[in-house]
Amino acid sequence: MSTSTKDSLRGNRPVDDIDFAAAEFQRDPWPSYDWYREHEPVHLSQRYGAYFVFGYEHVRRVMTSPGFTAFHPFRVSRRAFGPTMLDQEGEHHARLRSAAAAPFRPRAATEFGRRVVAPLAEGMLDDLLRQRRGDFVARLAERLPMAVVCHVMGLPDGDSGRLRDLMRPLVEYVDHGTVSLEEVVAARGELRDYLRDALPAGPGADGLLNALAENGTLSEADVVNTSVLLLAAGTETTAAGITNLLSRVAAEPEVFRRLSDDRSLVPAVVTETLRHEPPLHVTLRFASRDVTLGGVDIPEGAPLQVVLASANRDPAVYPSPHVWDPERTARTPLTFGMGRHVCLGMGLAQQELEIVLHGVLDRIEELELTGGPLATAQGRTFRAVRDSECAYRLRAVSDAGGTT
Repeated sequence: MSTSTKDSLRGNRPVDDIDFAAAEFQRDPWPSYDWYREHEPVHLSQRYGAYFVFGYEHVRRVMTSPGFTAFHPFRVSRRAFGPTMLDQEGEHHARLRSAAAAPFRPRAATEFGRRVVAPLAEGMLDDLLRQRRGDFVARLAERLPMAVVCHVMGLPDGDSGRLRDLMRPLVEYVDHGTVSLEEVVAARGELRDYLRDALPAGPGADGLLNALAENGTLSEADVVNTSVLLLAAGTETTAAGITNLLSRVAAEPEVFRRLSDDRSLVPAVVTETLRHEPPLHVTLRFASRDVTLGGVDIPEGAPLQVVLASANRDPAVYPSPHVWDPERTARTPLTFGMGRHVCLGMGLAQQELEIVLHGVLDRIEELELTGGPLATAQGRTFRAVRDSECAYRLRAVSDAGGTT
């Protein structure tokens, strides 16, 4: 921690405003989150012309109150994906969400995990571990989420690599990367053409893409834009979740041994990792009317950067919030949001991470990081631990039924 950061935590306002692009902030945003959450939980940033919201209760209110909306005609996400349920409200939002909901309901997500996600994860792990790859975590995170989403949508397995490449400019643009709008428009156009070709009697006939097309209440643009959004939402954050989870357990040999002995701990380890190192740090809302939040008057139309990650480490809710503790029994973290825009795929994402961890435990007896202590997550909005090389000792006989 730098001297300036330490000084800011002694009670003085940080010298600089929040700066997502600053290298120090990207390496370690938590001291800034801590300071603002304690001293200015609702902060007007001159740099961004937006209000930042840091504390759990304030974040929860913004996510659930009708005084705040996800809609704005010029959102960055709209330029990337087109109008989607991400930035719609009212009847149209409800209609889009209802049309896409079936595969993500709890019972359906559990069955899909057993029938589709587990075999996919197991096959990829067997392949990567057979090659004795130290970078198997990054490789799995790169391949598995898009393969899962392709199955959800009813798209061919063989297209996952192409779709992943086409999605990359859109995700980078939403994450304020250096990609140009021209590149985004070109990639989005190719994606839309691909999806239109898959409607409805093509390769998507048995999946969500076809179900959206047959809904009867959605336009073709609704179907295609929703599909593009789901391709993004089901991959970027889940990939980050996989790397954050497996890197964490590799850095905690005692926890890994306990998990091997007691698989009932797996859901708690996944939930705590999502709280402690959420893949998505910030989401955007707008004031739908003049409103007061945390004693700060916010005018109608003002943008709010809602810092979910800061809420997840609010000491008023989570004692010793910076400690990764799988035995926590505190309130549900806000990793997936809350309210009418809560992440539609949160149940499937949790399933996917649990299945991955079970698959690793089935195959690996000892796991550890080879590059020293656990690295901090990197990124701006989407954050993941990068380049986590691992050493491991395989089990003599896999519980999944094959030798390793």
